[in-house]
Amino acid sequence: MYTSFRPRKTIALIGMMGVGKTSVGRRLAKKLDLAFNDTDYEVELAAGCSISDIYDLYGEQAFKDTEKRVIDRLLSETPHVLSTGVGALGSEITRKLLKLNAVTVWLYADINSIITRVTKRSHRPQLQNQDIRETLERLSKEYHPIYSQADLCIDCTSKEAGETVELILDALRDYLTSVPGLAD
Repeated sequence: MYTSFRPRKTIALIGMMGVGKTSVGRRLAKKLDLAFNDTDYEVELAAGCSISDIYDLYGEQAFKDTEKRVIDRLLSETPHVLSTGVGALGSEITRKLLKLNAVTVWLYADINSIITRVTKRSHRPQLQNQDIRETLERLSKEYHPIYSQADLCIDCTSKEAGETVELILDALRDYLTSVPGLAD
């Protein structure tokens, strides 16, 4: 364990696809000696099928509704590291739940870095049969104003997961020790 502090709230990683929320989240959880949860994985468990299948069979709104319920459930559990989906904060209810029950960490990367990362894998339904740059620019324009309200912002452009984790740990230590009651 890396830290001399123990978060009393879940650490929720937010941001665009391809910024490393899952890989960074797993490493961060290990460093903090906390459990790790990924909303995409938990949605698939709850639905009994892949996210792509949810989109194909039931549509985007069904995915969003399931994601909202999953996040609500996960935030009621003991503190852990939580990786959220791109649009999770599109729900005002989810934003309020995260504000009350988590420390939000926005992982930011520029569009070119994200494009490089997302084109390495083809599992993202929002990018299927669409212009990747145009879609990412649209999503960025929509969500960056929401993400910017996070408790912490970490620029992970051109950074490896381990380096991003160290930046988060430093920022978390400062933040959690400066706000009474957020860390042991």
